[in-house]
Amino acid sequence: MRGGNLAEIYKIQKYIKNFEDFNWSDLDLYQKTTIAYHILDISLLAKNFHRSVRNKGVINGEDKKFSKAQHDRDEISSLIIIKLTLKYLEESPWMTLNQIIHFCKSKGGKFVELSRDTYERRVSSLCLSGEIHKVHIKELKDEDIAKISHTRNFKYAYKVSREVNEIHRKGEYNVAKAAPLDNFLLNMINIINTLPQNIRSELLEKIKD
Repeated sequence: MRGGNLAEIYKIQKYIKNFEDFNWSDLDLYQKTTIAYHILDISLLAKNFHRSVRNKGVINGEDKKFSKAQHDRDEISSLIIIKLTLKYLEESPWMTLNQIIHFCKSKGGKFVELSRDTYERRVSSLCLSGEIHKVHIKELKDEDIAKISHTRNFKYAYKVSREVNEIHRKGEYNVAKAAPLDNFLLNMINIINTLPQNIRSELLEKIKD
């Protein structure tokens, strides 16, 4: 992982600890309800990540792969693509199927209860759509395999495709239109503005830092 990314993650984790003692019980009814509303709105906006692809494909146009509607697209597919895109920025972009499943299950809730077959079908669908690149480990160098896992108890490795990364870089995908960033930011601003003055001031100081 790039050093800058590690430093940022450490900083965020340190800041979160500063707010561990701040709970819902510290808010009045208006603050609780308003913040809950904006969290729900963010959740509903996030659903457009997979709804837009389900209805229209990754991008508009005549591309046989990326412009095709993906009727089985859901939050599982979105989670996998986001994770593999972040993984692409690390030292090794590859993940095994077991690693993908473990990551998804670590999110808790319904992700824990989903079967291995469900995850396999989502990964296969993303491979067919061209969003994920799948290779047999025989096609990889030993040093690349060593970065993926200490054991060789897997046959295939997966990474986000180069074409999809390029689409994401340019911001030409349908998700950007279905879930505009400014809508998320407005909800986040409203949440911060609803917090008690002392918490808001401390949080804004952390953001500046």
